[in-house]
Amino acid sequence: MSTDLEKREKTAVNTTAAEQINQAGPSFSPDVDIYASDDKLVLAVDLPGVKKGDVTINVDENNALVIKGKNTFTEPEGAVLTQYRIGDYYRVFQISNDYDKENISATLENGLLIVTIPKREEVKPKKIEIQA
Repeated sequence: MSTDLEKREKTAVNTTAAEQINQAGPSFSPDVDIYASDDKLVLAVDLPGVKKGDVTINVDENNALVIKGKNTFTEPEGAVLTQYRIGDYYRVFQISNDYDKENISATLENGLLIVTIPKREEVKPKKIEIQA
């Protein structure tokens, strides 16, 4: 068993990419877990330091789901050790036409954004009853 602590680096967002950065300062690509079922897709997005009013989620005409989070946490003075980089968040996901972009829902609690994207009714699996 290893006693070494793993330091996971955040991936910085390239500031030259499209319209992603609105303000000066570092931006990061947040970590995400994606879960798929027969009727929906769920994204669990890690947004530490981001409050509900500081997150925007948009879907454009090309089915690109854009998540932006503004981190309002300010680092206290006199830090002895810092392992957590402070910055805003930006991430884009391409959604297939199998999903209903009109009925996407989201919740944010304790820095975890849950985005639920339901499948369109016509692409959900249907159970066929066998007649006697």
